[in-house]
Amino acid sequence: MTDFVEQTNFVEQNNGAKLYEDIATYPVDSLFNTQLIAQLLAHNFTDMAVVETLVPLVKPTLSRPSTRQRPLFNSVIINVSEDKFSLQTEQHLLNAQRLRTLTFTQAFSVSFAGFHPSSEQPLDRDDFDNYCTHVVVYDETKQDSFGQPLAVATTRLLDKNGAIKAGQFYSEHEFRLGRLLDDYPYNVLEIGRTCVHPDYRGITTINHLWESIAAVAKAYNVNAFMGCASVPMEEGNVQNWLDYQLDSTKLDVKVTRKLPEDKLSAIDLAQVADVDLANPQNFALPALLKMYVKMGCSLGAAACYDPEFDCADVFVWLPFEQVKPRYQHYLH
Repeated sequence: MTDFVEQTNFVEQNNGAKLYEDIATYPVDSLFNTQLIAQLLAHNFTDMAVVETLVPLVKPTLSRPSTRQRPLFNSVIINVSEDKFSLQTEQHLLNAQRLRTLTFTQAFSVSFAGFHPSSEQPLDRDDFDNYCTHVVVYDETKQDSFGQPLAVATTRLLDKNGAIKAGQFYSEHEFRLGRLLDDYPYNVLEIGRTCVHPDYRGITTINHLWESIAAVAKAYNVNAFMGCASVPMEEGNVQNWLDYQLDSTKLDVKVTRKLPEDKLSAIDLAQVADVDLANPQNFALPALLKMYVKMGCSLGAAACYDPEFDCADVFVWLPFEQVKPRYQHYLH
């Protein structure tokens, strides 16, 4: 790239108003062109006529609006068991299921079988959806292929009352939680099926999701979060990682399916060079699981095998009194 000083000297020497005009019509979304125009304007030309020629040409270019539209986030909270006859509720649930299908197919290469009449593909949907409160975060500036606002994040929430209607919590498919739940005197909110669109995996999207989760937790008067965090088996020996989480309280909850021995022959996280096993940030683990650990959660002592997703599920238990001070704002 030609040096800026060389370019401006050339323009001065040739009194090239036409060259200025050409520069002024370059796309402003090019960082270099924007900087070049600004510096040309600031340059102390000996020929002021050139500057007077340049100014009216550049101003319209610099004020040209950007073609990139900022996301406009909108969070929707629906309770399917209470509003299941609402077409609007059904549409929000369908949008959430489509996003879940997209992200889980990419992450776990899983094939789903839950058809919906208005869908072109099988969806991630099950009976628990009908008893949960769902959070769907949209980018209102974009639409999906069905003409709906683009769903960019979602999760489903189930408290004790909802679990009674459903027959149990989803986590009880994989972990024996009877004693833990019976001994806990307060309401619990299970967080599940959480996912974020690949193009929106940033702190702003997560914050919108957490704000809605906190609102539901307050409405249901819960005092603990729980759920299963799924880790693809190819990421490594998850049980090995669990064993090294010395700073996290371990819960003796039995699993319904042990991790297959042949799956444990994957990468041994204890042997990864230059990795501190006490720090989960160093592993290719789900961001949500890392966040729970940093917040101060307890972990099930053993991981459960989920054959549908071919993944290891880690049980997470987070009473609010365990949340570290720096993360308390997520609860409000």
